[in-house]
Amino acid sequence: MIGTASLINPSLGLLLALGQVPADIPEGFAAIATLKRAKVKRSQRILLSLAFGIPILLGASIGYFVLRDAPEIITLSVLALTGGILTSVVIEEMISEAHERETSRTDPIFLTVGASLFALISVYLGS
Repeated sequence: MIGTASLINPSLGLLLALGQVPADIPEGFAAIATLKRAKVKRSQRILLSLAFGIPILLGASIGYFVLRDAPEIITLSVLALTGGILTSVVIEEMISEAHERETSRTDPIFLTVGASLFALISVYLGS
């Protein structure tokens, strides 16, 4: 998605890459804690942590170079497909976690307001 977005607009690719960093930090801490609990050596944990960036760089590079000469409709379709897949994964995760405890009547409102605010900020900053 980052590579495809970079083709459309380099600043969009940078924005997506910067948005991915805060999302990956908690996952990184959880992975490191799990490895530490499993008594994996510190040097191996550091190497594995550095390796987390390889799929991102590889995916961005492949997306950029494969779609570099593709028609705009293909590039936009790939970006839309990737965004749709990521959105469905996030929604599935949110819905399953939301039903693990009691919900209030305001929870759907806050979810809708949050998603709307995200869309508004995206459109505003994307202009």
